[in-house]
Amino acid sequence: MATFTHTPAPTDAERLAEARATALQRLNQGYEAAAGPLIRDYPESERLSWGTQQAEATAYRAWQDAGQPGAAPQTPALSAILAGRNGTDGTETLAQLAAAVLARAEAFIAWQTFTGTRQRGEWAIQAATTPEAALAVTWERLTAR
Repeated sequence: MATFTHTPAPTDAERLAEARATALQRLNQGYEAAAGPLIRDYPESERLSWGTQQAEATAYRAWQDAGQPGAAPQTPALSAILAGRNGTDGTETLAQLAAAVLARAEAFIAWQTFTGTRQRGEWAIQAATTPEAALAVTWERLTAR
């Protein structure tokens, strides 16, 4: 004799929770895909040092802009990067590296508008009261102009 197993249909709350999770995953995937050109081929371990690089480059630039009074600020991360970039025969200067770091930082700061957009989408997903409303929140819709 066959046994019968009854699997109850998901509740409305379960369907909404599942839709919210799916929508958030899709939103984050859209955000990451859009960030791709900005972070290019930089490995995560390098991206983790961007804050330090920016702080050192900012201090170095401020020292330069002030007419180089006193000793240059300490730039251990930038100095190490420069040594690796130049090898034994490179000609890049600390000023050039600082400028490159600050240019990348400016682009990344401009990108933060999209970080806010992603967060707005997350809030909309969490505020959704139906699965359809949660799934309607997409990266594409949030960034359509």
